[in-house]
Amino acid sequence: MLYHTGFCFGLNLAHLETMYEIHLTTAALAEAQWPAFERFAASIGAKPMVIELARGTHPVQPMLTLCRAGAIDEVIALAQRLAGQAAQAGMEVVRCKIEQDASPGMPAPAGGRHHYVEWHGRLAVAEHQRVELAALCAPFGAHVSNNAIRGGDIRYLTLRDPGGLAGLRERVAHLCELLGARGWTIQKQQWESVVFDSNLLLDAGWLEQ
Repeated sequence: MLYHTGFCFGLNLAHLETMYEIHLTTAALAEAQWPAFERFAASIGAKPMVIELARGTHPVQPMLTLCRAGAIDEVIALAQRLAGQAAQAGMEVVRCKIEQDASPGMPAPAGGRHHYVEWHGRLAVAEHQRVELAALCAPFGAHVSNNAIRGGDIRYLTLRDPGGLAGLRERVAHLCELLGARGWTIQKQQWESVVFDSNLLLDAGWLEQ
């Protein structure tokens, strides 16, 4: 998923359990459904987003993002309840993805296709530079997206690795070095460990694992 929004950033976590970020991706929405989508987001304290991928089988992905603390089983159960509520409101949730911040001392993912680490980097990219950026990122397995609701020149780079942070950090370092040589600056970056992902098929043609 994205293209981190910093949605959990700035919360006081001193008294909390592990903080997780929940992403609920819905099926494509008709224009008439957008007001209900935004109302539902507000009702559950989520941020509405529309992720546009530079390529892929599912290039437009409406998404609800919110943060919750607790045991992972509790957070998964909450996400599933919210998906049920979304269905009752007329929106089909087709993916539930749950992440936590990744730290250097964190062990490698528990295993399986649905546990992996990701890096997201944010940068400004003028329209005439976007094809060049995508071509530069491709050899590293990095891919480009944006939040259509936000608009503008902001783009997000995503790199994924099922093996842990060490290999991912090496790939990111090489990519950032090349970006810097071409005049691009990463404005913000986020390292995440994905602990639950119900539908990797949404990444078909974009981020393969």
